[in-house]
Amino acid sequence: MTEHEIFDSNVWIDYLIKGSFSDKIEQDDIFSISSFSLFEIKKKLLRNKMLGKREIEEKMSFIKSKSIVVNVDEKIAEKAAEISEEKGLGAGDAIIYASAIINNSVLLTLDNDFRGLDKVKVL
Repeated sequence: MTEHEIFDSNVWIDYLIKGSFSDKIEQDDIFSISSFSLFEIKKKLLRNKMLGKREIEEKMSFIKSKSIVVNVDEKIAEKAAEISEEKGLGAGDAIIYASAIINNSVLLTLDNDFRGLDKVKVL
């Protein structure tokens, strides 16, 4: 890994459901994740009626074991407001993007709403 990377929730969800990006995620590297992404991932897993509570907790524990969790603080919240206004991103996306920017990371995502933004790699 050459640059520090923060994973968007959709990358993790794609990995958990389809096994995508296993070559990257199953390395020994530790990545970052926004605490807001943890919310999005767990919400999506809870909606998937095929998974039990224990399996969901195991998946969430795996994500946290591979990640440094970036909590939303006042700097991220304020930067997210600026980004939302400037770039037209929704609150969740702006929080995740601000988490990457403030932590000097590259955001890895599947979401085309981020296409063309600095420090973003759309997979």
